[in-house]
Amino acid sequence: MADLEHVEIQRYRRELEHDVRHLVKKYCRIMSWEVPELDEAEASKLIFQALRAALDEVEQE
Repeated sequence: MADLEHVEIQRYRRELEHDVRHLVKKYCRIMSWEVPELDEAEASKLIFQALRAALDEVEQE
């Protein structure tokens, strides 16, 4: 990646991190509808695993 692209993506890094946090909270909330006694730490781990798998899949496309 050229230097310009590195600089540009760094500008979006915080926004990307914010979006990921939002996704994790969103899916924890959705999971809690189905699992009333949800272990949020465990749910977060599962969500991060699913997000990594989804990123890998999309990157392959």
